Amino acid sequence: MNKRKVLIPIDGTERSMHSLEFIKSIFSKDSVEIEIMNVKELVFIDGISLADEIKNSEKIGMRILDNAAEIMEGYNVSTHFTFGYAADEIVRRSKEQEIDIIVMTKSTKKGLTRIIGSVTASVVKQAKCIVMIVPE
Repeated sequence: MNKRKVLIPIDGTERSMHSLEFIKSIFSKDSVEIEIMNVKELVFIDGISLADEIKNSEKIGMRILDNAAEIMEGYNVSTHFTFGYAADEIVRRSKEQEIDIIVMTKSTKKGLTRIIGSVTASVVKQAKCIVMIVPE
């Protein structure tokens, strides 16, 4: 049986963590390979990135990923942290890893783009795989 490859981008908010519980509710542990991803956008001031901001962001991102991996205990889970524009990095990673499904949560804002979030909207437009949007 081929396992489906699932990418779950999270930002550490409670809302983004709903994707993990959603996956647990619809996929058995032996039917999927899960990659949990966190993307941190870099902060530049006058064209110079802040080294301390980078170190702290990476530590926070890794802590978010470790917590998410604990929630998915028993599943085949890998984690990935990177810097960049979230939508671009999610799409890039999905192509590199030949992901079958990307699972993201919707936004709490109003309006079409805000209903699913600007990052989610961009991923939906660019992705070459199924994008599942988890309601709150």
